[in-house]
Amino acid sequence: MIIFWQVRFALSSVTSWWSVDGDFDYIQFWWSIVDFFEKPPGREAQCRVNKLLEWWTRKIFGRHHHDDLSNTAKANMSVNALARQRAQLNDATFDSN
Repeated sequence: MIIFWQVRFALSSVTSWWSVDGDFDYIQFWWSIVDFFEKPPGREAQCRVNKLLEWWTRKIFGRHHHDDLSNTAKANMSVNALARQRAQLNDATFDSN
């Protein structure tokens, strides 16, 4: 996601990096992207997310490797690892309150 931030920063006229840049909130932008993948609003949206992740996996690992991946390998893909990390942070925050 940092690449999106870098592109937007490079295309803007601002001269320094801030988490809120004028009317653009980079942190909100990040969470919007995370929510797009983690909280699709229904079965059809979940299907589109799954297709997008399958497409991404094929682009990174190639067509013939997707079916060869074990369930453990799929569970350890970056998007799933990030989801687990986020859940752990949320649990830790909840437990500390």
